[in-house]
Formats: sequence, C-alpha cells, structure tokens
Amino acid sequence: MNPNLAAVLDLGSTKVTCLIASNEGSRRTKVLALKHQSWDCIKKGVIVDHAAATEAIRQVVSEAAQVADAEVTELVVSISGAHLEGLTGRGMKPIVPRSRQITHQDVLEVVNHSRSMILASDRELIQAIPREFKVDGVRDVHRPIGQTGGRLEVTTFLVSAQSSIIQGVERAIQGAGYAVEQMIFSGLASAMGVCKEGDFVSGVAVIDLGGDSTDVAILVNGSIAYAATVPVGSNSITSDVAQLLQTIPEEAERLKLRYGTAEPERVSEQEIVDVVQLGHDDARPLLRRVLAEIIESRVREIATLCCQHIDKSGFGQVLSGGIVLTGKGSKLPGVDKPFDQVAKHLRVRVAHPEGFGSNIDAGDATAIGLAVYALQCYEELSPATGANGWRERVKSLFTILKN
Repeated sequence: MNPNLAAVLDLGSTKVTCLIASNEGSRRTKVLALKHQSWDCIKKGVIVDHAAATEAIRQVVSEAAQVADAEVTELVVSISGAHLEGLTGRGMKPIVPRSRQITHQDVLEVVNHSRSMILASDRELIQAIPREFKVDGVRDVHRPIGQTGGRLEVTTFLVSAQSSIIQGVERAIQGAGYAVEQMIFSGLASAMGVCKEGDFVSGVAVIDLGGDSTDVAILVNGSIAYAATVPVGSNSITSDVAQLLQTIPEEAERLKLRYGTAEPERVSEQEIVDVVQLGHDDARPLLRRVLAEIIESRVREIATLCCQHIDKSGFGQVLSGGIVLTGKGSKLPGVDKPFDQVAKHLRVRVAHPEGFGSNIDAGDATAIGLAVYALQCYEELSPATGANGWRERVKSLFTILKN
C-alpha cells in the first residue's frame, strides 16, 4: 500500500469498522472513507463465527476501498479482551566503541533485549512500545538515535495476548484476502483518537466504554504506561434493563438509547416511559427514574472496576489530565457523573475525535486512533522478515509530540 495511506479495522463487539485515511503532513490525518457493518461474530475479543467474520471483513473493507479509491492489501487491526496483558520490559546495550553515536540498530537491539522474557506457551508478545530511554544513566530520553554515550537502556511497554485468539483474528483477515500489518491494543488506539498532545505529557487515563468490555489505557510522560480490559461494557446495561424490567433485549436497548441517563437525580419523579414487557401485548407505564437508576448502578460498577485499575497502576496521583471517557458507551447522557463520584480526586470528561469530519463520533475513536498510530508514529524499527514480521514491529509514541 501507499506509505501515506492507512487502512484500519476495528473489531468491535457489535460492529466491524473499516477506515481508510491519508497522511496530509503537519501531523494531519485525513479520513478518506469510513464504513460500518453490524455483526455478532466476536465475544470478549474472541471470534465465534469465522465464516461470518471473514465475509463481514471482506465486505466492509471492499466498500471502504471503493469509496477511497484505494487498493487495500494490509490492515492495521484493533485487538481487545481480558486475555491481553500489559507488561514492563527493560533492556540494556553497551555502546562500543564508547561515546560513538547511537544508531537505529542499537535501538533495535536494546528494544529486542527488553522483549526477551519467558511467557506461558499459549501466549505471545504482539506489541512493544518504548516508554523511556536512558543514555549513560540520563533519564527521559525520547530519541536516542544520534546521541553519544556508552550505555543505552530502555523501558518498554509490552502487550501479550493469547496465541489462539490472535491466530483466529489472523485467519479471518487472511480469509478475507488481506494481511495484518499490525495489531494494536484498542485502548491505546482510542487514546490516540481522542487525546491532545498535552494529555500525553500531563498524564491521562483513557477509558473506552465498549459493548462487551471496557478498555483502560494510562498515558504518562508521552507514552503508554498501563493497560487493562474490564470485562463489562454497555451491553451489560442493556442486559440489566431487560432483566429488571422484564422485557426483550431489543426493547431494553431502545429504552436505553431513547430515555437512558446515568443521572437519576436529574429525572423528574413523575416522568413516565412506556415499556413493552414480556407476556404483554400493550406497553405499560414505568417511571423513567427507575430506568435511570438501573443504568446508573451498572455505570457505577464499571467506574469502580476502572478506578481499581488506575489505583493498581500506581499512576493515579500523576494523572493531571484526569480521566477521559470515550467509545460508544460514552454517548449515554450523564455517563461521566458516576465516574466523577468514584474517582473523586480526578477530573472526568467525555471526549470524541475532533477535526476528522462531522460524521465521526465517539464510537469511532478506536478506528481514528488506529489511523493516527499508523500514519503519525515514527517507525523506530522495521518488521523482521517472515511469518511473524508484524509482531516484531516497534513504533514510538514520542514522535506525535512536537520537537
């Protein structure tokens, strides 16, 4: 593909999205095509219907390629699910002869050294992102290439995944006629889609409220420092409404989207909504506040689980940018209020991708971020040749920051 073009695929729980974008220079990413297709092929990050997934991928990419008038051969793909794990790797390399300039090859070798850890036989590393380089003990070096020194060190954020799940995604994409250029943790992609340059520097926790799960990505000092997936998402809200109001999922989803809010205190105690319940042909009246209380309870649980990860990360006290909510679930009115109440010491705001067109909303944050990552992040290392080449690709987030 054209190096100034990126074709990305966001494998969501309720829809698959293909976005094609171009690099317009000056850190600008232009969306050329965006196509969605509803599907029910993936659960908790696992493809459960390969034939249907392959056909959906083939169709949505073909439609986007036609709109963009582009030939697509490779895809940058989101990956999510509780099977993912964020790890910290550390590498060291002596520079010989001492005090010569550090080269690309030195960076490749020190990052590869940071990846040399023993994983369980059913897991593999799929992403390596430098967090910090040190040259002769001097910290916070973002671009060591060209500097002089005798010792190069790196702290790397590594993402590991369950091999069978990764291979399943690869099979579906290859079956559709495409190759995987890179797999990116969807929480990181969402952060790339909605965060400003200052957020990367000041520190921020980006929470993507998806359907089956919620991704947490913590950015500190210009790079990603922690990642996790909470196995609860906006679909759980729909399930709660269906169960507690004794209605079918489609009716529960309608109620959530049309009348839902996570702020029951802002709903009048007299306001009524009509609900078609199981075993009844006619709609029955229900206090809207009851619906809001059901929603607020589940959102509060999600907020609590996410904040537990923020506390676990150890970075909670340095997140000057607070918490940023995005993803499809963030469009629910009042969704930030339970997070405000749970994360009392952190500012909470809802964000969506900006500057990419009026048809882009919070539900497209991951797809936008995949494109930004592919086009705007400097590639420190070229992928190795061979079947596992994309797994060995390394990009630095530091280059999205101004020099």
